[in-house]
This record gives sequence, C-alpha cells and structure tokens, in this order.
Amino acid sequence: MNVAIRIARLQAAIAVVMAALWGVISGPMPGLAAFIGGMIAAALTYYAGARVFGAGTNDPHVMVRAFMRAQARKWILAIVLFAIALQGFAEHALPLIAGFMAALVVYWFALLWD
Repeated sequence: MNVAIRIARLQAAIAVVMAALWGVISGPMPGLAAFIGGMIAAALTYYAGARVFGAGTNDPHVMVRAFMRAQARKWILAIVLFAIALQGFAEHALPLIAGFMAALVVYWFALLWD
C-alpha cells in the first residue's frame, strides 16, 4: 500500500503543478480543470491500491482476483469521474485530459524506486 500512496501523492503534486501552469497560461478555470484531471488520476491510484493491498492475504489466487476486480472497478470509476468532470469543464476538456495524462507519467518511474 505504501507504493500506491507514494504514487498517489506524486500524482497530486503533479496535479498542483499542472494547475499552476494552466492557470498562469490560460486562466483559473483551465487551471482548475487540470487540477481535477490530475486528482482523478491520484484518486484512481489510491482506490486501486487500497482494494488490491487491502485484501490482506498472501494467497496468489486471492491477490490476482483482488487485482482484477480493482482494475475493473477502477475503469468504471474513471468513466464516472470523467463524465462528472466533463459536465463541469466541457469548455476546458484539454487541460482536464492534460492534467490526467501528466499525472500518469508517475507510473513510468515507479518501477525504478527501491
């Protein structure tokens, strides 16, 4: 669970940076949209980590089942969160998606950690 929390925290930090960049360049609403996009990524990471590592077992079958269920629910949650976010930020979809994508970059480096 520690790795999932670490990834979610870094994604939240990237969301803040993206919000600041979009806010300075395009204004407060695009900045807020970028922040929401990055926080969606962080929330999804935390949710999946809590579901997978919260199983509390060493049985491989249970762990794989928990992982698969968590990923399926994560996709559903992502669709719901993006549908809600796009309702409020329809004019600012680009910063919303950019914030989400920037936060996903953390996964590229997560395997390099100790």
